[in-house]
Amino acid sequence: MDRRIRKTKQAIVTAFLELLDEKKDIDKISITDITKRADISRSTFYFHYNGTYELVDEICDSFTKQIYSIIMKAHADMPGENGYLYMYNEILTYLYENKTTTRLLLMSPKEADMTKKICDDIYKLLTVFYLSKRQPISKEVLNITALFSTYGILSIIKDWVASDLKHPPQEMAEITFQSIKAAIGFFSDRG
Repeated sequence: MDRRIRKTKQAIVTAFLELLDEKKDIDKISITDITKRADISRSTFYFHYNGTYELVDEICDSFTKQIYSIIMKAHADMPGENGYLYMYNEILTYLYENKTTTRLLLMSPKEADMTKKICDDIYKLLTVFYLSKRQPISKEVLNITALFSTYGILSIIKDWVASDLKHPPQEMAEITFQSIKAAIGFFSDRG
């Protein structure tokens, strides 16, 4: 992508996220607000995007790809059981460092689409994991595992964001990790 285009798109995204942080509601942000903040013309905005929701889609796609990249890197680098703690810490640190975007994703009308995309990505990750371990698992169990993992973790993240990120990422990663271990233990002990 041309450097000037990248710079203009970044100015648009930055302006939008700043406005979102101030106004807290996507529907209250106009194209005029964005163009004034980004110091560009309306025609420049429309050259890159058809409207605010296309901009939101692009931000969501980029964010989701980054989360997936973190998951893949953590999966490759995972040192045993604590690899999951490492992965949660990396994800939560990224979310914390990108608070405004995280809030956008969780309040976006596209939140359900984003969740589905993450679920699809986790499905791919789990497929690779189970195939590499040569552990037979049906597609149905794999799908349910991906759904359970995605919606469970996203619920924890939503609760954390709703609390205005009251725990630092490392502490929240530990809480998440211990909670998942406790839940697995609860169901395993009932066996």
